[in-house]
Amino acid sequence: MKTLTLDYNKAHGFIESNSHRGYSWDGWDVVRWVPNPSGYTSRDGSFKNGQWGISFRFPVQNDGTWKVKVPSNVEYN
Repeated sequence: MKTLTLDYNKAHGFIESNSHRGYSWDGWDVVRWVPNPSGYTSRDGSFKNGQWGISFRFPVQNDGTWKVKVPSNVEYN
């Protein structure tokens, strides 16, 4: 995993181009949802698209950026 630091415009572009990987908005938080059966019992679990998964939340920082952890194969500039 690596961490991307995204400003407002980059965060919107990142989510738009990576929604197929489970990234979305929840209010001001960037969220990544990953299918996982253990989401059924997880505090961070949720049911989406007919299956259980786990959500990872990345809140906006005090400086107005998001520090988003992404798999190593995800590229975004």
